Amino acid sequence: MKTTNYSQITNLQLARQTHFRGNYLLNADIINLASSATGDFAFSAESGTVWKYESSWYDSGQLVSDQVTPASDELLIVNGEASAGISTSYSRGDHVHPQQLTYDNDITATKFIKTGGTATEILLANGDTTTIDSKISRTYSSGAGGYIRLCVFPIGTSTGIPYIQFQVTCNTNSMQTIDLAPYYIFNGIIDLFGNITAPQYVQANYNIYYGVDQLLCTHTGSYSSAVYTAWIHMMTGSGSVTVAVSKQSTYWTTRVTEILTQDIVTSISGSQTQIPISYNLGNGGIINNMLQVNPMDRSYAIYSNGIRIGNNNGDSTASLYLGCLKTAINTTQTGQWEISKTNDNALTINPSSLRQADHSVGLSINNDSSIIKFNGNQLVNVGTDQTITGCDQNSDNGVIANQWLIGTSGNDFLNPLGFVIVKAGEQMTANRGLMISADGNTLTFNVSVIAGSGATNGASNGSVNYSAGNPILWGLNSVDTNGGFYSDGPKVYWRANRITLGAVPP
Repeated sequence: MKTTNYSQITNLQLARQTHFRGNYLLNADIINLASSATGDFAFSAESGTVWKYESSWYDSGQLVSDQVTPASDELLIVNGEASAGISTSYSRGDHVHPQQLTYDNDITATKFIKTGGTATEILLANGDTTTIDSKISRTYSSGAGGYIRLCVFPIGTSTGIPYIQFQVTCNTNSMQTIDLAPYYIFNGIIDLFGNITAPQYVQANYNIYYGVDQLLCTHTGSYSSAVYTAWIHMMTGSGSVTVAVSKQSTYWTTRVTEILTQDIVTSISGSQTQIPISYNLGNGGIINNMLQVNPMDRSYAIYSNGIRIGNNNGDSTASLYLGCLKTAINTTQTGQWEISKTNDNALTINPSSLRQADHSVGLSINNDSSIIKFNGNQLVNVGTDQTITGCDQNSDNGVIANQWLIGTSGNDFLNPLGFVIVKAGEQMTANRGLMISADGNTLTFNVSVIAGSGATNGASNGSVNYSAGNPILWGLNSVDTNGGFYSDGPKVYWRANRITLGAVPP
């Protein structure tokens, strides 16, 4: 015979009465009940179902039984982090997820950081972490060419130069390396320093077949509002290309953002500055600290005709320095020389410490290569005098007494393209000075031909005159004033007299 435990039934009924809130016509009346507690229930005439309370009122007819926590006195988690599979209560308020992310359309590596982690950690999908200095890379399809955005250097107003390096490989090329360092000062970013190596796969004239042929930067704003962006241009036909971050300094990592976050594009807008490519020196190179350049052609149409130095951006000058200090790039030392193209397009050679804006020290050639000066003194002026001796040290033009000119006479009417030694001031006067013809066969002094064909002073077969004014003849045994030298083999005669060789009496 079954025994009924009336005591348990009584307690159950009392518990139910404690939580029973009554019968109501509308669901809204139940939802708005004051002082509701977990386990309370009420009947609704509107829905014909029992409503229960746990954190808020819900229609029990809309839920399956295992979705409802049994009534208990357990406190709910508020503004905390739950442990999956352990907690028996719902969290309410500001629930904290183990990976709390904020999406603001600007995803960067530093935003994937675990709460409490370090600035160099990235949280992986399985809960592990890896360091941010592990390679970040992305593969692009560049068959049709285009522009790849490497990264963005955002607004910043304190001094510093962060650094990042990229490496680019494609299926038609060897690796190229790109170094970038934005220059921040106290009132913003003012420049982007960069370097890019040329691909190994280039033509003999340094035309690039495939790969990156340009490193560019664009920027918006200036100083405190400036933002710089670095781009590379892929040539058509480069195929699949992989760009990877190979190095990054731990200094100011927040100033290198949006790393490889954009797909390849066909064009970029805004002001563009190209950073030059550093070419492999090919068959020359640096051997035992010596630079060897092997030009292939004299043509100016291709980049294979020797060493080229461009104008600097400040004053359009270019220089080659000799004897520099090995440990510095911005100083001069005793004995240092420089060969320079100046801003007035002259060529100068002078000690670095004695450089003068007016080229008054050292050797200088003017911009059309018609005048040569040394220490301000004119040596050559095409169309007039050439080499000047005995000139006035205080003047770069005109002549002085006893000044002589030595050099080629140019294409003048007196001795075209010949050589002349003449007193200054008489260089354009006929019949003055010592001249050698352009073919080197005739020597003339003050119009008289004294050597070579056409001799006019003395016998036609004479070469020079002795002091008496008579010519000295060779191969003749003469007894007149045309004295000649003659030899019959063992003996030498002059004017038919045998010359005796021996000691000269005192």
